[in-house]
Amino acid sequence: MGEARYGRLGRSLTLWVVVLAVSALGGIRTPAVGMQKFGPLELSGNVETQDILRDTSPEGFQFIQQRNTVRLRVDYDWLQHGKLIDRFEVPWAERSRLFILYRGVYDGVYDIAPGDNQHGQTRDDDLVGGSIKNLPSSQRTADKFENSLREAYVDLRLKYYPVSFRIGRQQVIWGEADQFRLMDIWNPLDTSWHFQQEQSWDNIRIPLWLWKGLWDIGTVGPLSNTFLEVVYNPFDFQPGIKSAFLPQPWGLPFPNPLRNGQIQRIGATNLTLSPTFDLDGTSLTHGDFKRNPQDASEVGTRFHFVTPLGIELSMNYLYGRARGVGAAPPFAVKINGLTADLRRSALVGQYQPNVSNPTTPYDVFPLAVDAQVQYPYMHIFGLTGNYADEDFTQSVLRFEMAYAMGEPYNTTDPSKLVPVNSNRGVIGTAPFGYTKENVWAGMVGFDRPTWIRFLNPKATWFLSGQAFWSYIDGHSVGRLVGNAPVGDEPYFGPIGQWISGPYAGQTERQQNGTAVGNGDQMRQWEHLITFAAQSFYRAGTLVPFIAAAWDPVNDNCELTWYLDYFHTNNFIISPFQKFFWTYGSKAPSNDPWYAGGRFTRRDETGIKVTYQF
Repeated sequence: MGEARYGRLGRSLTLWVVVLAVSALGGIRTPAVGMQKFGPLELSGNVETQDILRDTSPEGFQFIQQRNTVRLRVDYDWLQHGKLIDRFEVPWAERSRLFILYRGVYDGVYDIAPGDNQHGQTRDDDLVGGSIKNLPSSQRTADKFENSLREAYVDLRLKYYPVSFRIGRQQVIWGEADQFRLMDIWNPLDTSWHFQQEQSWDNIRIPLWLWKGLWDIGTVGPLSNTFLEVVYNPFDFQPGIKSAFLPQPWGLPFPNPLRNGQIQRIGATNLTLSPTFDLDGTSLTHGDFKRNPQDASEVGTRFHFVTPLGIELSMNYLYGRARGVGAAPPFAVKINGLTADLRRSALVGQYQPNVSNPTTPYDVFPLAVDAQVQYPYMHIFGLTGNYADEDFTQSVLRFEMAYAMGEPYNTTDPSKLVPVNSNRGVIGTAPFGYTKENVWAGMVGFDRPTWIRFLNPKATWFLSGQAFWSYIDGHSVGRLVGNAPVGDEPYFGPIGQWISGPYAGQTERQQNGTAVGNGDQMRQWEHLITFAAQSFYRAGTLVPFIAAAWDPVNDNCELTWYLDYFHTNNFIISPFQKFFWTYGSKAPSNDPWYAGGRFTRRDETGIKVTYQF
């Protein structure tokens, strides 16, 4: 790291002291409760508070999270040895278990509502996104509270057949990769909570109502531990990613690209347009179909076995909607038509194109955009495996691959660009069109306990490394663009402001309506390398964890550390920090993994306090 980087580390360490003080003052107020066990019924849970500051400058910081969470869990072995609640005979069942997990969340940052602009990928994103105070009160209320039944399912094992079921709201975890997904794509991710920066993905996976069946086959020829698993989603479609946008503190680092009030300047005709989106009932959370077995059902299966050499393998298949594999997006926008009304009587208002250098304002005409957010069905094939190599590397070697057919993308292919019609004729084209491509992604990794005695003479360090790749098939990859409107010229111009009309006072940056694409080009090959290490000190009461993710293609990196301090087995204090950088580059790093490049202005320092019972 350079000298400047050490300065940022020092400032963030100072901020950690502030966070610790905040948490100490506003910490857990729930009285201590012990685990409750009543025979086959067990009640447990935890309460947790997490406070995060974002390091914004040498002189200041942003308070971006004051999240308080309660989880309540019920485990009930209600059927054992063929008897339900120890009374009723169920001759065809061997055992069954009921599991319920509730989560309630209150994030006080939406009530505190700091007035400074939330940090996005660029400073222009900050100005357009604005502050939390800009959010409508109804949205702030929805964002600050969660009251959800996270999981509720029944496990059932048949008596005379090696078949078991799990039915209900659940998480299904496939694959070998950590922190970045390949085949672990059954459950969508809620990135509006804290993007993918949570220590456990159990917190941000969105459980679905599913049927899961497992046939324990046993030994088949030379193969052992064989089983066949089938998962069926009858109706509960959710997009692969639940996203939020600026000014939500941990949404995507740019404003909603489908927001109304944007500005398109068509230089050749000297016209300024403002699009209004008609998404035909679709949204970033809903597709153009009904959530029923006919339109939204999904099915997947995997066959698991161990070879005589000790290699554990799983062959997977999933047929479902909107599952981004590797660095691929889970959805794309399809523009069906654009119509501009250039009559003076139709004017939306006036826009000042440069707030720092006021000039003659532009008259803005309406642009009706007929579009849909697309969540197409895809065939996804996967192969995962691991091997415990005790002779040479003393490591567990892991790999995972996935091939997705028909991932949705936006493209600048001229043949897919929709014309902009008006009462004066055709005046341009849409900035992008819609297409589908096949994607191949994979990972190779290792896990190894290793003695590093100068760091820890009493316990090993657990080391884990992964190398990911993502490859887009086809010859038109250079025309693919993402949904992130990064501030690249010539697509984006200076920051301006509406001075009249329904958006008066709204800050917007001028977009070049004659430029195609938005600077967020897809690459045919993408790579990511991760490394993590963990150890134990003081009889396991101190558990440090450090991890890094490096994107060699887009030249950026993320570094994070946690320290779990078990004051008791039930009371845990966990300070942490995260750093993102692009090795001194001033240009935006549009990494598709959202590992480090897009968050270079979002270093954070926080602390989590947990009491579990």
